[in-house]
Amino acid sequence: MKRWQKILLVAFHAVMLVLFLFVVLNSLQLRWRLGYVLFWITALSGCAVYFIRGKKAVYNTISRIYAIGWMLLSVVGLIFTFLTFDAVYCETDKYIMKEPSEIIGFDSAILYEKKGLLEVEKQRYKFIHPKSFTPLDTIGAIVIYGDFDNGETTEDGVAILPLDDSFDKEKAKEYALNHNIEYGE
Repeated sequence: MKRWQKILLVAFHAVMLVLFLFVVLNSLQLRWRLGYVLFWITALSGCAVYFIRGKKAVYNTISRIYAIGWMLLSVVGLIFTFLTFDAVYCETDKYIMKEPSEIIGFDSAILYEKKGLLEVEKQRYKFIHPKSFTPLDTIGAIVIYGDFDNGETTEDGVAILPLDDSFDKEKAKEYALNHNIEYGE
């Protein structure tokens, strides 16, 4: 490798590493699975450091150990990718409902609000497997159409649930009555 290629590779890897650490340390969830893409670009550029050869044996040894560390981290990352992959149930232009990626937990749907490149968590719902939903931002509610688990069986139905802290119970009851939806507290 030429000197400028080595510098470019190390600089690219350093930028990707800083960006990846910023996303992870701030617990940001990126849209379109960009968090996974960011990790894999960082990991592969870290593995590519293995091929940098210098004049001093110390630099060669350090770069190889560093690259081998990224290779091992890539194996762990591959396992982590499969364990944390969260499937999308349904989405609108403003919200997206996903299956949680938790290994242990009772949440069955998480609502995220789309904000640029980020997905910001709005609400977690238990025992629901949505097929579609309609957000009612004006009353802070969401109408979810899907399967609801009551502990023994799963039933197809519709529910009006809180969207955020601005949930208005009275308006939600009124909406349910007007649209022939059973509303339970």
